[in-house]
Amino acid sequence: MRDHYLDTTKAVLIFLVVFGHFLERMIGWGNPIDHVLLGTIYFVHMPAFIFISGLFYKDNKWFKNIIFFIALYIPFQLLFPLFDTLWSGKFQLNWHIFERPYWILWYLQGMIVWTVLAHFLMKLKHFAVPISIILCLLVGLSPWNNYQYSVGRIFTFFPFFMIGVMCGKTLIHKIQQFHKAWILGSIILLMIASLVYFAQVKSSWLYGSYSYAQLKVSAVDGTLIRSFYMLISTLGVFAIFALSKTLGSRWVKLGKNTLPVYLLHGFVVILIARYLKLNLNIYAEIGICIVLSILTCWLLQQSFFDNLLRKMSLWLTKPTEKLDIK
Repeated sequence: MRDHYLDTTKAVLIFLVVFGHFLERMIGWGNPIDHVLLGTIYFVHMPAFIFISGLFYKDNKWFKNIIFFIALYIPFQLLFPLFDTLWSGKFQLNWHIFERPYWILWYLQGMIVWTVLAHFLMKLKHFAVPISIILCLLVGLSPWNNYQYSVGRIFTFFPFFMIGVMCGKTLIHKIQQFHKAWILGSIILLMIASLVYFAQVKSSWLYGSYSYAQLKVSAVDGTLIRSFYMLISTLGVFAIFALSKTLGSRWVKLGKNTLPVYLLHGFVVILIARYLKLNLNIYAEIGICIVLSILTCWLLQQSFFDNLLRKMSLWLTKPTEKLDIK
Protein backbone atom coordinates (compact mmCIF):
# COMPACT_ATOMS: atom_id res chain seq x y z
CA MET A 1 0.00 0.00 0.00
CA ARG A 2 1.34 3.40 -1.01
CA ASP A 3 1.94 6.14 1.52
CA HIS A 4 -0.37 9.04 0.58
CA TYR A 5 1.64 11.38 2.81
CA LEU A 6 4.75 10.79 0.70
CA ASP A 7 2.76 11.08 -2.52
CA THR A 8 1.38 14.42 -1.37
CA THR A 9 4.88 15.62 -0.49
CA LYS A 10 6.15 14.49 -3.90
CA ALA A 11 3.29 16.39 -5.53
CA VAL A 12 4.31 19.58 -3.70
CA LEU A 13 7.92 19.09 -4.73
CA ILE A 14 7.26 18.39 -8.41
CA PHE A 15 5.07 21.49 -8.53
CA LEU A 16 7.96 23.50 -7.06
CA VAL A 17 10.29 22.04 -9.70
CA VAL A 18 7.98 23.06 -12.54
CA PHE A 19 7.16 26.42 -10.97
CA GLY A 20 10.85 27.15 -10.39
CA HIS A 21 11.71 26.42 -14.01
CA PHE A 22 8.91 28.64 -15.31
CA LEU A 23 10.09 31.44 -13.02
CA GLU A 24 13.69 30.99 -14.09
CA ARG A 25 13.00 30.84 -17.82
CA MET A 26 10.30 33.51 -18.01
CA ILE A 27 11.34 36.03 -15.34
CA GLY A 28 14.85 35.17 -14.22
CA TRP A 29 16.89 35.88 -11.11
CA GLY A 30 17.23 39.62 -11.73
CA ASN A 31 14.05 40.75 -10.04
CA PRO A 32 14.41 40.90 -6.20
CA ILE A 33 11.05 39.25 -5.53
CA ASP A 34 11.67 36.47 -8.01
CA HIS A 35 15.18 36.04 -6.63
CA VAL A 36 13.79 35.34 -3.17
CA LEU A 37 11.18 32.93 -4.55
CA LEU A 38 13.68 31.04 -6.68
CA GLY A 39 16.33 30.99 -3.97
CA THR A 40 13.91 29.58 -1.40
CA ILE A 41 12.65 26.96 -3.85
CA TYR A 42 16.14 25.90 -4.90
CA PHE A 43 17.27 25.55 -1.30
CA VAL A 44 14.64 22.89 -0.64
CA HIS A 45 13.03 21.27 -3.67
CA MET A 46 15.81 19.05 -5.07
CA PRO A 47 17.31 18.12 -1.66
CA ALA A 48 13.83 17.00 -0.55
CA PHE A 49 13.17 15.20 -3.83
CA ILE A 50 16.49 13.39 -3.66
CA PHE A 51 15.85 12.49 -0.01
CA ILE A 52 12.57 10.83 -1.09
CA SER A 53 14.40 9.06 -3.93
CA GLY A 54 16.73 7.59 -1.31
CA LEU A 55 13.76 6.71 0.88
CA PHE A 56 12.28 4.63 -1.97
CA TYR A 57 15.61 2.95 -2.78
CA LYS A 58 15.37 -0.85 -2.86
CA ASP A 59 18.69 -2.62 -2.74
CA ASN A 60 17.27 -5.82 -4.22
CA LYS A 61 16.37 -3.86 -7.39
CA TRP A 62 19.46 -1.67 -7.60
CA PHE A 63 20.71 -3.01 -10.95
CA LYS A 64 17.26 -2.97 -12.59
CA ASN A 65 16.79 0.63 -11.49
CA ILE A 66 20.13 1.63 -12.98
CA ILE A 67 19.15 0.05 -16.32
CA PHE A 68 15.79 1.84 -16.20
CA PHE A 69 17.37 5.27 -15.65
CA ILE A 70 19.97 4.67 -18.37
CA ALA A 71 17.17 3.59 -20.70
CA LEU A 72 15.48 6.97 -20.19
CA TYR A 73 18.60 9.14 -19.98
CA ILE A 74 20.02 8.21 -23.39
CA PRO A 75 16.89 8.93 -25.52
CA PHE A 76 16.03 12.12 -23.62
CA GLN A 77 19.61 13.34 -23.90
CA LEU A 78 19.06 13.12 -27.66
CA LEU A 79 15.46 14.34 -27.74
CA PHE A 80 16.02 17.63 -25.90
CA PRO A 81 18.77 18.90 -28.27
CA LEU A 82 16.67 17.78 -31.24
CA PHE A 83 13.73 19.71 -29.81
CA ASP A 84 15.98 22.76 -29.56
CA THR A 85 16.90 22.49 -33.24
CA LEU A 86 13.26 23.00 -34.19
CA TRP A 87 13.64 26.60 -33.03
CA SER A 88 17.31 27.39 -33.62
CA GLY A 89 17.70 25.58 -36.94
CA LYS A 90 21.22 24.57 -35.90
CA PHE A 91 21.70 20.84 -35.72
CA GLN A 92 24.68 19.81 -33.62
CA LEU A 93 24.79 16.21 -32.51
CA ASN A 94 27.98 14.37 -31.58
CA TRP A 95 29.36 12.19 -28.81
CA HIS A 96 30.29 15.25 -26.77
CA ILE A 97 26.59 15.70 -26.09
CA PHE A 98 26.88 13.14 -23.28
CA GLU A 99 29.52 15.19 -21.47
CA ARG A 100 26.84 17.51 -20.11
CA PRO A 101 23.38 16.21 -19.29
CA TYR A 102 20.81 18.49 -20.85
CA TRP A 103 19.40 20.81 -18.18
CA ILE A 104 17.04 18.69 -16.04
CA LEU A 105 18.58 15.35 -17.06
CA TRP A 106 21.32 15.60 -14.45
CA TYR A 107 18.85 14.03 -12.02
CA LEU A 108 18.71 10.83 -14.08
CA GLN A 109 22.49 10.70 -14.18
CA GLY A 110 22.49 11.34 -10.46
CA MET A 111 20.08 8.46 -9.83
CA ILE A 112 22.39 6.12 -11.73
CA VAL A 113 25.46 7.11 -9.69
CA TRP A 114 23.62 7.36 -6.35
CA THR A 115 22.13 3.89 -6.83
CA VAL A 116 25.54 2.38 -7.53
CA LEU A 117 27.18 4.12 -4.57
CA ALA A 118 24.31 3.34 -2.19
CA HIS A 119 24.51 -0.37 -3.04
CA PHE A 120 28.08 -0.50 -1.76
CA LEU A 121 27.96 2.16 0.97
CA MET A 122 25.00 0.52 2.69
CA LYS A 123 27.36 -2.26 3.74
CA LEU A 124 29.29 0.29 5.81
CA LYS A 125 26.15 1.07 7.81
CA HIS A 126 26.86 3.99 10.20
CA PHE A 127 29.69 5.27 8.00
CA ALA A 128 27.54 5.58 4.86
CA VAL A 129 26.09 9.05 5.52
CA PRO A 130 29.36 10.58 6.85
CA ILE A 131 31.18 9.32 3.74
CA SER A 132 28.55 10.90 1.49
CA ILE A 133 28.98 14.22 3.32
CA ILE A 134 32.77 14.05 2.95
CA LEU A 135 32.39 13.37 -0.79
CA CYS A 136 29.98 16.32 -1.03
CA LEU A 137 32.57 18.68 0.46
CA LEU A 138 35.58 17.19 -1.32
CA VAL A 139 34.10 17.46 -4.82
CA GLY A 140 34.33 21.24 -4.51
CA LEU A 141 38.11 20.89 -4.20
CA SER A 142 38.44 19.05 -7.49
CA PRO A 143 40.60 20.76 -10.14
CA TRP A 144 38.33 19.80 -13.02
CA ASN A 145 35.12 21.38 -14.25
CA ASN A 146 32.43 20.15 -11.86
CA TYR A 147 29.76 20.90 -14.46
CA GLN A 148 31.02 18.11 -16.73
CA TYR A 149 29.01 14.91 -16.38
CA SER A 150 27.12 16.64 -13.51
CA VAL A 151 29.92 15.61 -11.14
CA GLY A 152 29.33 18.65 -8.91
CA ARG A 153 25.59 18.19 -8.56
CA ILE A 154 25.75 14.43 -8.14
CA PHE A 155 28.09 14.61 -5.15
CA THR A 156 26.78 17.88 -3.69
CA PHE A 157 23.30 16.36 -3.32
CA PHE A 158 24.48 12.82 -2.56
CA PRO A 159 24.13 13.15 1.26
CA PHE A 160 20.38 13.75 0.93
CA PHE A 161 20.03 10.50 -1.00
CA MET A 162 22.05 8.52 1.54
CA ILE A 163 20.16 10.03 4.47
CA GLY A 164 16.95 8.91 2.77
CA VAL A 165 18.35 5.41 2.25
CA MET A 166 19.77 4.92 5.74
CA CYS A 167 17.29 6.67 8.02
CA GLY A 168 14.56 8.20 5.86
CA LYS A 169 11.69 6.12 7.24
CA THR A 170 12.66 6.87 10.82
CA LEU A 171 12.87 10.60 10.17
CA ILE A 172 9.53 10.67 8.35
CA HIS A 173 7.88 8.81 11.22
CA LYS A 174 9.25 11.34 13.72
CA ILE A 175 7.98 14.26 11.64
CA GLN A 176 4.54 12.66 11.42
CA GLN A 177 4.50 12.29 15.21
CA PHE A 178 5.67 15.88 15.75
CA HIS A 179 2.60 17.93 16.72
CA LYS A 180 2.42 21.46 15.33
CA ALA A 181 5.36 20.68 13.03
CA TRP A 182 3.83 22.98 10.42
CA ILE A 183 4.48 25.99 12.66
CA LEU A 184 8.19 25.22 12.86
CA GLY A 185 8.21 24.41 9.15
CA SER A 186 6.67 27.79 8.30
CA ILE A 187 9.22 29.60 10.47
CA ILE A 188 12.08 27.73 8.76
CA LEU A 189 10.85 28.67 5.27
CA LEU A 190 10.53 32.32 6.31
CA MET A 191 14.08 32.19 7.67
CA ILE A 192 15.36 30.69 4.41
CA ALA A 193 13.57 33.38 2.40
CA SER A 194 15.10 36.04 4.67
CA LEU A 195 18.55 34.54 4.19
CA VAL A 196 18.16 34.60 0.42
CA TYR A 197 16.99 38.22 0.53
CA PHE A 198 19.48 39.72 2.97
CA ALA A 199 22.53 37.65 1.98
CA GLN A 200 21.71 37.88 -1.73
CA VAL A 201 22.46 34.18 -2.11
CA LYS A 202 23.85 33.45 -5.57
CA SER A 203 22.11 30.89 -7.75
CA SER A 204 25.46 29.34 -8.68
CA TRP A 205 25.80 28.00 -5.12
CA LEU A 206 22.30 26.51 -5.13
CA TYR A 207 22.82 24.58 -8.38
CA GLY A 208 25.67 22.61 -6.81
CA SER A 209 27.34 22.48 -10.22
CA TYR A 210 30.66 24.19 -9.59
CA SER A 211 33.90 23.69 -7.73
CA TYR A 212 35.08 26.22 -5.16
CA ALA A 213 37.61 27.54 -7.70
CA GLN A 214 34.82 28.04 -10.26
CA LEU A 215 32.84 29.87 -7.58
CA LYS A 216 35.90 32.05 -6.94
CA VAL A 217 36.30 31.27 -3.23
CA SER A 218 39.09 29.62 -1.27
CA ALA A 219 38.94 25.94 -0.35
CA VAL A 220 38.25 26.80 3.30
CA ASP A 221 35.53 29.34 2.51
CA GLY A 222 33.97 27.03 -0.06
CA THR A 223 33.84 24.12 2.36
CA LEU A 224 32.27 26.27 5.09
CA ILE A 225 29.70 27.84 2.74
CA ARG A 226 28.69 24.50 1.24
CA SER A 227 28.39 22.98 4.73
CA PHE A 228 26.19 25.88 5.85
CA TYR A 229 23.99 25.67 2.76
CA MET A 230 23.65 21.93 3.20
CA LEU A 231 22.45 22.52 6.77
CA ILE A 232 19.93 25.11 5.54
CA SER A 233 18.66 22.70 2.89
CA THR A 234 18.31 19.98 5.53
CA LEU A 235 16.10 22.29 7.59
CA GLY A 236 14.20 23.09 4.40
CA VAL A 237 13.55 19.40 3.77
CA PHE A 238 12.06 19.13 7.26
CA ALA A 239 9.91 22.20 6.54
CA ILE A 240 8.50 20.69 3.35
CA PHE A 241 7.55 17.45 5.06
CA ALA A 242 6.14 19.30 8.06
CA LEU A 243 3.91 21.50 5.91
CA SER A 244 2.82 18.57 3.72
CA LYS A 245 1.18 17.08 6.81
CA THR A 246 -1.47 19.78 6.62
CA LEU A 247 -2.51 18.80 3.07
CA GLY A 248 -3.92 15.39 3.87
CA SER A 249 -4.06 13.13 0.80
CA ARG A 250 -4.49 15.86 -1.78
CA TRP A 251 -2.81 15.61 -5.19
CA VAL A 252 -1.94 11.94 -4.70
CA LYS A 253 -2.21 11.26 -8.45
CA LEU A 254 0.39 13.92 -9.18
CA GLY A 255 2.63 12.46 -6.47
CA LYS A 256 2.39 9.01 -8.04
CA ASN A 257 3.45 10.28 -11.46
CA THR A 258 6.30 12.67 -10.74
CA LEU A 259 8.79 11.10 -13.16
CA PRO A 260 6.83 11.88 -16.37
CA VAL A 261 6.09 15.37 -15.06
CA TYR A 262 9.78 15.90 -14.31
CA LEU A 263 11.09 14.64 -17.65
CA LEU A 264 8.41 16.06 -19.93
CA HIS A 265 7.78 19.48 -18.36
CA GLY A 266 11.08 20.65 -19.83
CA PHE A 267 9.59 20.54 -23.33
CA VAL A 268 6.57 22.54 -22.17
CA VAL A 269 8.69 25.18 -20.41
CA ILE A 270 11.02 25.58 -23.42
CA LEU A 271 8.09 25.90 -25.81
CA ILE A 272 6.09 28.41 -23.76
CA ALA A 273 9.15 30.48 -22.80
CA ARG A 274 10.01 30.91 -26.49
CA TYR A 275 6.58 32.18 -27.50
CA LEU A 276 5.28 33.95 -24.38
CA LYS A 277 7.29 37.00 -23.38
CA LEU A 278 6.22 38.58 -20.09
CA ASN A 279 6.45 42.31 -19.61
CA LEU A 280 3.95 42.91 -16.82
CA ASN A 281 3.86 43.69 -13.12
CA ILE A 282 6.06 41.16 -11.29
CA TYR A 283 3.11 39.82 -9.29
CA ALA A 284 1.13 39.28 -12.49
CA GLU A 285 4.09 37.49 -14.03
CA ILE A 286 4.45 35.22 -11.01
CA GLY A 287 0.70 34.54 -11.13
CA ILE A 288 0.99 33.51 -14.79
CA CYS A 289 3.86 31.16 -13.90
CA ILE A 290 1.72 29.60 -11.15
CA VAL A 291 -1.16 28.98 -13.55
CA LEU A 292 1.18 27.55 -16.19
CA SER A 293 2.75 25.27 -13.59
CA ILE A 294 -0.62 23.98 -12.40
CA LEU A 295 -1.76 23.27 -15.97
CA THR A 296 1.53 21.57 -16.85
CA CYS A 297 1.40 19.34 -13.75
CA TRP A 298 -2.25 18.48 -14.38
CA LEU A 299 -1.57 17.52 -18.00
CA LEU A 300 1.58 15.47 -17.46
CA GLN A 301 0.28 13.58 -14.41
CA GLN A 302 -2.02 11.59 -16.67
CA SER A 303 -1.27 7.85 -16.73
CA PHE A 304 -0.70 7.99 -20.49
CA PHE A 305 2.64 9.75 -20.01
CA ASP A 306 3.82 7.34 -17.31
CA ASN A 307 2.97 4.43 -19.58
CA LEU A 308 4.81 6.17 -22.40
CA LEU A 309 8.00 6.37 -20.35
CA ARG A 310 7.71 2.72 -19.35
CA LYS A 311 7.43 1.74 -23.02
CA MET A 312 10.32 4.02 -23.95
CA SER A 313 12.56 2.23 -21.45
CA LEU A 314 11.83 -1.24 -22.89
CA TRP A 315 14.58 -0.94 -25.52
CA LEU A 316 17.11 -1.57 -22.72
CA THR A 317 15.15 -3.00 -19.79
CA LYS A 318 13.70 -5.86 -21.86
CA PRO A 319 17.01 -7.28 -23.18
CA THR A 320 18.62 -7.05 -19.72
CA GLU A 321 15.78 -8.40 -17.59
CA LYS A 322 17.32 -11.89 -17.48
CA LEU A 323 20.58 -10.63 -16.01
CA ASP A 324 20.76 -11.86 -12.45
CA ILE A 325 22.91 -9.23 -10.75
CA LYS A 326 22.43 -8.80 -7.01
